[in-house]
Amino acid sequence: MKKIIYLLPFLVTNFYFSQSTVLHNLNHSRLMSQAVNKIGVNELADNEYEGSPFLEKQFLPSTIKGEKGTYLLRYNIYNDEIILKQEDQYFKIPKEGIEYINIDNRYIIRLINGTYYIQSSSEKNNLTIVRKEEVKFTQGKAAENTYDQSRASRFSSAKPDYFLYNSENKTLTPLKAEAIKKIFPQKEADLDVFFRKNKLKKTEDFNALLEVLTK
Repeated sequence: MKKIIYLLPFLVTNFYFSQSTVLHNLNHSRLMSQAVNKIGVNELADNEYEGSPFLEKQFLPSTIKGEKGTYLLRYNIYNDEIILKQEDQYFKIPKEGIEYINIDNRYIIRLINGTYYIQSSSEKNNLTIVRKEEVKFTQGKAAENTYDQSRASRFSSAKPDYFLYNSENKTLTPLKAEAIKKIFPQKEADLDVFFRKNKLKKTEDFNALLEVLTK
């Protein structure tokens, strides 16, 4: 069963909570709830499933843009939530005021229009490539008789969607040749050549596209 735990204004913890929007909300209970259900599926506890709803299962040292300090965070893709671990308690980070989160210097998680996306390229002239990961959940099933087999609940990853993100005007454009050429008509010839030679499968390909768009 889920519980709500309200934080006292002055918790003594190993983390420093600044008075900016994001962690001010955390420290004063607004829009924060105790994330006892860390998975995002009712009645399903940690490790009672196959697969994973998380970007990384472990809580990793992370930083939040505009905040001081390092926090143990984990991204729940299925529930689209960033969870903070504080000793033996877990809290959902409020999305208000978030621009991006750096998880273990391995992932940049950007909040775009209320949804988290993972940065998949460098950033050049306010442009970057981001992807939206998706995890699907299949409910487990108990064996109904001796001839039947039980089935564990399972999380499975789906193919992510990729977008060109403009951080200046907060717009997302599907990473498709025709969609990109539509917003960069002056680059159409260069883009035709680029898309004939590149399949956009890895970071180097995404960075090469940014070079074409910004040169």
